[in-house]
Amino acid sequence: MNARALVIGSALGFAASAFALSRSAVAERPAADARVPYYDTRDFTPRWSPVSHRVASFSFIDQNDRIFGDRDLEGKIHVASFIFTSCPAICPTLVGRLKPVQDAMRGAKDVTMVSFSVTPMTDTPSVLAEFGALRGIDPSVWHLLTGDPREIERVMKDSYFANDDRTLGDPGGDRLLHSEKVLLVDRDRRLRGIYNGTSAFEMERLIEDIDALRKEK
Repeated sequence: MNARALVIGSALGFAASAFALSRSAVAERPAADARVPYYDTRDFTPRWSPVSHRVASFSFIDQNDRIFGDRDLEGKIHVASFIFTSCPAICPTLVGRLKPVQDAMRGAKDVTMVSFSVTPMTDTPSVLAEFGALRGIDPSVWHLLTGDPREIERVMKDSYFANDDRTLGDPGGDRLLHSEKVLLVDRDRRLRGIYNGTSAFEMERLIEDIDALRKEK
């Protein structure tokens, strides 16, 4: 066998092996499983079949001074994040990274975005409205919410698992837990994705996962 034939034969053998490995990897996951995983624990272990955990009921006030709650999310995919208007570091980056998500979802009636203030005592509806206007946040797509601090903390910790045991170290106690996490939630209020909101790549992945969820029946 000449050298050319040996090289071709080796390449074909490698390709066949790689194909067999990829087929094996796919076979490990049943065909009926979801493309986008489910999450139901604080450590965000992915599950490949539906889970019972749901985002709990809530009712807050948005930047338009209107009541906004879980009923407004019925039948919709939503993206959740946690911010505060006086945040000097993480929040400006996070909001900037989420802007392409807003642009991609504009006109999609089945997708909405929700940001909960972690300083609800100072982030009044008017303050949130000004914050949103300065940053190009479209209130028809992206809702900025404020309300009872205890309720926001409950939703953040128990529904979205967004806290990571860090605090802002404020001795006055006027700030809740803070996180750069962005959560993707499906039409049935099940957690389907977790992303670093300061990463442009992660936001691209979020848009892809939203598209995948929109195709789910």
